[in-house]
Amino acid sequence: MFDVFGIKGKALPWISDFLKSRVIRVKTLSKDFKLSQGVPQGLVLSPTLFSMFLAGVGKFITENSSIGLFANDIVLWHSSHDIPSIEANISQCLSRVNDFATNHKLSFNLTKSVTSFFTTNRHLYKYQPTVFINNQKLLYVKHPKYLGFTLDQEILCNWHIEDLINKSRKRLNILKYISGRDWGADASTLKITYTTLIRPILEFGFAIFFIASDSNLKKLERIQLSAARIIAGLRNSCPNNLVLYECDLHPLNM
Repeated sequence: MFDVFGIKGKALPWISDFLKSRVIRVKTLSKDFKLSQGVPQGLVLSPTLFSMFLAGVGKFITENSSIGLFANDIVLWHSSHDIPSIEANISQCLSRVNDFATNHKLSFNLTKSVTSFFTTNRHLYKYQPTVFINNQKLLYVKHPKYLGFTLDQEILCNWHIEDLINKSRKRLNILKYISGRDWGADASTLKITYTTLIRPILEFGFAIFFIASDSNLKKLERIQLSAARIIAGLRNSCPNNLVLYECDLHPLNM
């Protein structure tokens, strides 16, 4: 930690004491089991320490490939017009990363490790890349999820937005249920419910929505309008701008 990250002073022995002499119990009356590896779960410092533990993995990636790390979620990618070189390069990187993990007493869950293929060439939409780790071929997933974002082959947010719409519609039912009850029919309660349970879903991943089509973005707007009509108790014939104004809500594109 001192050589690589420059951690010194009282912080270095404090972190050492934080990780040493830890024990766990299965039940209150069970014997103590000493832990020689890992970090305490549920503590603020643990994700940072784990990320520092994995920091050296980037050195094992070839020059033409890239790696993304978010705690224990790792993604590798390579871009090229030569598909066989992509497969060979990714497999080589995975072999090196797997060696790094083994040396650090870590292991990959191969059942959760998948591969995907992104292209604008419609003739290759059904292509399934062949990538191996530990001599085992990785499962191909056409629309993988990474950090809660659903990716599609053309990278247009289509599948991600569809997922957001499906989740939001289910929660709209909660709003409809509350609006039909005496204790939840007032506008303030309904608006708080919307901004707490539904609006965060509509905004998830909004930073890359600039590549999404207007027609897809309008689908998200319609979800908010449906919620606004429930909150304000207005009919479908009422103009959209007036509905949002009555609820003091801004359009999602703002």
